[in-house]
Amino acid sequence: MSFSSFVRSGISKLRDMDIPSRYCFIFGCVFALWLLLRAIYRAFTSEWLATSFWFLKHLTYPHILPRIPFVGTATRLKVMLASGYLITNILLVTVIGVKSRSDMGTRAATMSIVNLIPLLCGPRLSLMTEMLGITLRTSIGSHQWLGRTAIAEALLHTIISLTGSQSFVWSGINASGVVASSAIGLILLFSFRVGRRLFYEWFLNLHLLLSVTALVAIGRHVFLRKPAETFLQIGICLWVGMTTMHSLMFAFRNFAIGRPFAKAVATRLSIPYPSERSLTGSSNVLQIDITVPRKWKVRAGQYVFLSIPRLGVMVGLRGHPFMLSWWDWSLDGLTISLLVKSRTGFTRELDKYTNKELLAFIDGPYGIEHTFGDYGTVIMFATGIGIAGHVPYIKDLISGYNNCQVRTRRILLIWQINKESQEQWVTSRMDNLLDSDTGYILEVRLHVLDYGGKKDVEYGNHSRIKKIFNTPNVVEVLQTEFESHRGKVMVSQCADRVMTDKVRREVQRRMSKRVRLVELDFQPSLREMGWPSTNGMEFKCKG
Repeated sequence: MSFSSFVRSGISKLRDMDIPSRYCFIFGCVFALWLLLRAIYRAFTSEWLATSFWFLKHLTYPHILPRIPFVGTATRLKVMLASGYLITNILLVTVIGVKSRSDMGTRAATMSIVNLIPLLCGPRLSLMTEMLGITLRTSIGSHQWLGRTAIAEALLHTIISLTGSQSFVWSGINASGVVASSAIGLILLFSFRVGRRLFYEWFLNLHLLLSVTALVAIGRHVFLRKPAETFLQIGICLWVGMTTMHSLMFAFRNFAIGRPFAKAVATRLSIPYPSERSLTGSSNVLQIDITVPRKWKVRAGQYVFLSIPRLGVMVGLRGHPFMLSWWDWSLDGLTISLLVKSRTGFTRELDKYTNKELLAFIDGPYGIEHTFGDYGTVIMFATGIGIAGHVPYIKDLISGYNNCQVRTRRILLIWQINKESQEQWVTSRMDNLLDSDTGYILEVRLHVLDYGGKKDVEYGNHSRIKKIFNTPNVVEVLQTEFESHRGKVMVSQCADRVMTDKVRREVQRRMSKRVRLVELDFQPSLREMGWPSTNGMEFKCKG
């Protein structure tokens, strides 16, 4: 068969499909095309970035509106994609091929199931995220939009069915539909940001329970109804496949013949200075050192989901995401370190077991590594606990520089903290990095907000550490570095939203083909810095 005849055959079959089947087919084609483009991007990263300058400057980086409390903001690209997706679903449900109110109800139900398919990507969203090569934030945003759209279409189907001309009959099929709609409605109710933040463990368990309930009820409701049943079967096959893959990876990571299970030891790092004891608010930061049973090649930007059964069934058995902040090799194997802030739930319970060896299970590692080593100048912005996201990259860059493996010749770290004692969180790590920095490529500027009239000081050889008792001037920093940069420039952020928005605006304004902006998946909140806002999400992988 020639290529032209193959194309004609495909177009003919596409014409014979019903509207939801075409939508599902195109969805699959877009997915396959993305995987192809991802492979091309990985093979030709530098060429890709050079040709995508306009795309990054005008679509990916700029926010379309200022950040709104409790709503947030979005880039132009995300608004375009979300609008296109919503408009397509609205047209397919209400206009294209719909001749009656009954047709609209049936179409809404079928489209809801089609939109459920990508949501059934296994028990860990991070696994599919890594396979697609997208950021965790993008993956979570897509998950939310797909879920909301599927819920809206399911509720529209329910309303049309209950308010139709025919009386509602309480049969087994209709009862299962009511159960499915109720479960889906509860998922929407419990998925609001405030509930997720305050009751994270309960939210995860309820989300899983209600999702399983909805799937079972939908399966009973669409039994022998084509094509809805076929779409649901595709989704279930995806779930089974991804769950099997995740289970095998989890078993491989945690069970090694002749090796003990992972052991975790938490240590408190926060000790307030005498002048700070009058300040209010808890600032317990824990360093969790985990000796893992099976080694892997640790990369900067990785994170793991940590489970500690000793902390309880509801809290300890649920995997909680944490960024890898350090790692060491020894005769005992690999030891990874996590830097976390003690707040509620898992971390609050863990704070009660400091300096005790606890049985632990690791799920991961996940995370996409950014190639900082291809850039001559790397500028890093961090606030508070956000330093945990940047330390691994600094470690890799200095090691690569010493071994002539990277192009980086300057690393500037801007770290803003609320209290001077918070520098203790990474004191030993920074000492280690400065000792290994024989080329003097690292400069650290520590900005302390609670300055109390103190004067700036400098430490280290070549004044590589500057303690500045004031907020960082983002515009001045970027202007100076862009004017005197060495090679291409990478600007990386692991900061609260105030600093993130400032840096993003300035980078977008000064954007060129030799500049790239990266926001790490881990982002500290404003609340951590002692400010009243609670918009921030401590970790962008709640899934």
